[in-house]
Amino acid sequence: MSRQTKKDNKINNRELIPDDAIKDTEDSQGFEVDWELVEKKYRQKYMQESHHHHSKSRHSSHHHSVSSNSNSKKKKRKISKKKKVLIGILIFFLCLIVGLISTFFILKYLGKRALLDYDNINITVPDGVDYADNGRIVYYKGHTYQFNENIASVLFMGIDNRKLKDNAIAGTAGQADALYLFTYNSLNGKIKVLCLNRDTMTDIGRYDEGGNYHDTTTSQLCLAYAYGDGKTLSAENQVTAVERLLYNIPIHAYYAINLDAIKILNDDIGGVTLTPEYTFKSFVKGQQVTLKGDMTEEFVRYRDTRLLDDNLRRMACQRLYINSFTSQIVPAVKQDMQVPLKLYQHSSDYTVTNIKLPILTYLASSLATNFTGLNMTTTSGKYVEAAGDVSAEFIVKKNKLFETVLDFYYTRID
Repeated sequence: MSRQTKKDNKINNRELIPDDAIKDTEDSQGFEVDWELVEKKYRQKYMQESHHHHSKSRHSSHHHSVSSNSNSKKKKRKISKKKKVLIGILIFFLCLIVGLISTFFILKYLGKRALLDYDNINITVPDGVDYADNGRIVYYKGHTYQFNENIASVLFMGIDNRKLKDNAIAGTAGQADALYLFTYNSLNGKIKVLCLNRDTMTDIGRYDEGGNYHDTTTSQLCLAYAYGDGKTLSAENQVTAVERLLYNIPIHAYYAINLDAIKILNDDIGGVTLTPEYTFKSFVKGQQVTLKGDMTEEFVRYRDTRLLDDNLRRMACQRLYINSFTSQIVPAVKQDMQVPLKLYQHSSDYTVTNIKLPILTYLASSLATNFTGLNMTTTSGKYVEAAGDVSAEFIVKKNKLFETVLDFYYTRID
């Protein structure tokens, strides 16, 4: 084979056989091929082309990936923003709920603390009764009694004026026709009510229209309210008179209402249904009736002044009404804790009280969870006609009254 032929073959096989893989032989007219070198060159070329192809593919794939990642990031940003908004809303409501719960328990704590403040007490026991630690410990009829600091007290007063007066002239601020001392045991939830006869003879303080102390005199318990300003001073003077009657037991809360407030509170709960125990005016003994509007005032206020002791019958009607009212309002409070607040606000123009939101919160929550009914007790005594006094006088039995105080406020420890 000529050199030209070999050269042509080299050209025709250049893609398959590289020049440096072909060797001329001296003893023949042919040529030899280094196939190992050919394979090596082929692999190198193939790998370069393959790498170039994959590089383009990767570049295209990378571009697509970048684009996809970009879209994905945008979506994530949108989702992230939505999540942040939702999380923000949830955090807000969580804080609101925690805040409300915290406020409720703080108010409840402050209310309980205000009602159970017995740091400075000085109870005056009857003559002949031994005691210790300012009356915290009492020795009576062979037994030892300890003052129970878990008892909260609220004095309820029904004033016989159509409107509570401002800056009333001494003696004209109105009388406390209804006096009921509510006590609440914060440990067991028991409520005891001491029904105080308005005509009970006791020591009351008298003040002039300027709020200046005048003197202390023995008179009907209900008149303590009359000697004040018609509102706060009158209510506080009435509380003091009741404290004196009950051997200086502290009473930290009071609630006084005028005549117009009676039907407002009554009608706010849809009226009060009860069965009268006496026949008087439009009411018939044993015949059930639902009190609404002016009927309510007539039922709880009517008194036949021709009878010396008719206030005892009136007090029986009042006790029946209080029990019936309570039996209807407590279920309402259990369903809606705002009910006491609504009643409180609705009647605020017709009342005078030192019960603020903390005390109201404490009492409402306690009643809603612990109420088991009212245990009502009357004071023992008798009516007498006194010369020179046109009003009836009710004389309490001192020993019985002290035993009632022990029952309400003390725990027997021996």
